[in-house]
Amino acid sequence: MADPTPANAPTRPTRADWQARMVEIGKMHGFFERLGADHHALYVQEGNTLLVTFDEVARVIDKGEDALPVGFEAVKKREWSMLSILAEGRSWFRDPGLYRFFDKLVDEGFFDSFDKVIFLGAGPMCGHAAAAFSVTAPGAKVLALSPAATLDRAAAPFELRFRAAWRKTFTDRYGYAPDMVEGASQAFIVYDPLEVLDAAHAALFRARTTQRLRFRGGGADILSLLEPHRNLDRMLKATANNRMTPLRFAQITRRLRQSNRRYLLSLLARAEERGGLKLAAIVARRGLDATGAPHFARRLSAIEAKMTGARDQVAVAGE
Repeated sequence: MADPTPANAPTRPTRADWQARMVEIGKMHGFFERLGADHHALYVQEGNTLLVTFDEVARVIDKGEDALPVGFEAVKKREWSMLSILAEGRSWFRDPGLYRFFDKLVDEGFFDSFDKVIFLGAGPMCGHAAAAFSVTAPGAKVLALSPAATLDRAAAPFELRFRAAWRKTFTDRYGYAPDMVEGASQAFIVYDPLEVLDAAHAALFRARTTQRLRFRGGGADILSLLEPHRNLDRMLKATANNRMTPLRFAQITRRLRQSNRRYLLSLLARAEERGGLKLAAIVARRGLDATGAPHFARRLSAIEAKMTGARDQVAVAGE
């Protein structure tokens, strides 16, 4: 169950206002370029660690007039440099113009000028791109949330969600992400094992340096859970410092799993779907204690009533 839209939802800027702001940031700190019809590149030059991110223009704009591409917190807080590739629509970053842009960066030794390079992408499309384009910077690290391995129907016949993208080619450059991360020093694939299709894609990432991080109950949009309250920033820091492990990931997300209303609502819904009243009652009670939300109180009352009814039936049957 999704949270209702809050009354103080961020003001959504116009596309022209958003683009003007990106142009200004680019002029002051690096560049902002249009790459063909479907992509932009924002570069901010700061420190010797480079964060390469893949994002969607619409997602950034929806976050409000002060919103910036995913990962920008690391630029402001850690003084990292950043190269953000932003897609107009569901491009899947399948664009020869984008390939030429990365070819130029490689030819100019752009990635070699940094001490550390991290590729970040969230969701099937952006996660796929982060993993796939990491091949341009051998030795880089990759943090991909729920990435698609590929949309090539022969390699991923189970994937039926993105039929509009089937006309795009995934058998040429940057097409099969699990192969592309083989040159990474480390690649972390975060996914929810309860999301069957996301888990199927994650299973295809089998390179020696790849680690799959299970985020049970994270859902289809893990980024929206991790981005607030510095969770994503802490993951990036751990990745950069060679400290990311399943244990560290569990530590970073512990508070979220214990107190995040949306996460607990999803967990409760799954528990009730499974039909186990005891587990559902535990989750509802935890949600009520952590958030005080009336929904948890109502569900707990209903679940406890069912449990009482079930006990009464057993007692009657035993007489």
